[in-house]
Amino acid sequence: MATVSEHGLKRVVWQRIKETIIEDCKKSEIWKILILDHFTTKLLSSCCKMSDLMQEGITIVEDLYKSREPVLEMKAIYFMTPTAKCVDAFIGDFKLKPKYKAAYVYFTDYCSDELFNKMKLYCGKYIRVCKELNISFLPQESQVFTCDNPGAFRSIYSPHCSQDKVKTLETLAAQIVTLCATLDENPGVRYKKETVLENTTLDNAKQLAALVDYKLTKHYDMDDNSKKKGKTQAQLLIVERGFDPVTPILHELTYQFFLYSDPH
Repeated sequence: MATVSEHGLKRVVWQRIKETIIEDCKKSEIWKILILDHFTTKLLSSCCKMSDLMQEGITIVEDLYKSREPVLEMKAIYFMTPTAKCVDAFIGDFKLKPKYKAAYVYFTDYCSDELFNKMKLYCGKYIRVCKELNISFLPQESQVFTCDNPGAFRSIYSPHCSQDKVKTLETLAAQIVTLCATLDENPGVRYKKETVLENTTLDNAKQLAALVDYKLTKHYDMDDNSKKKGKTQAQLLIVERGFDPVTPILHELTYQFFLYSDPH
């Protein structure tokens, strides 16, 4: 796992995880197991290392989807995305025969009532905590993040995937909102005017901006702990690939790359 940066987005995410997940579980001195899905594994790997987790009382990190031996004397922390696949895997750990003494459940984003009620029905007596963190993006550098959705480009631009476009934009908007929430910002949202390429109007930036603005308003209206109900000074600028279609196929242009690539 990567070293925690002293500044920037990685540090902010790690602090948020510590304050929400770790502090909840520090009330007990028992060492705990941390169980992650594929996304949260990448999320934690991007902002902390195993020694950081050990210092916080996490002695074992496990894969949610892999077969695991029961450890009945230990409590388990489940950090996962709010999907049916993750919830079913979690229920499988407790439904017939519990694998752990208790479960602290943390979702990266909003968990639907349907999934929450399903967990409550089958293993409610084992759940000590159930919270949503609002972190559904990956911090790659101090000022760079990704939504970790490699299929988004095809879903948005391919004429054969038009039915997936709205769903993909909704997902991306929700992820961007969690970034704003993590940074404690409610920015003004700006976008580049529609781009016309070969008689085709690309208004994806406009659609995404509208979704982000709507979801931001909804988030801060629902967040009782937030002091920033109105817009902050930050500005969120949304452009799409049609704004600059050449850059992705260009060779690396940074001075750093030239230093590494020049054999002389």
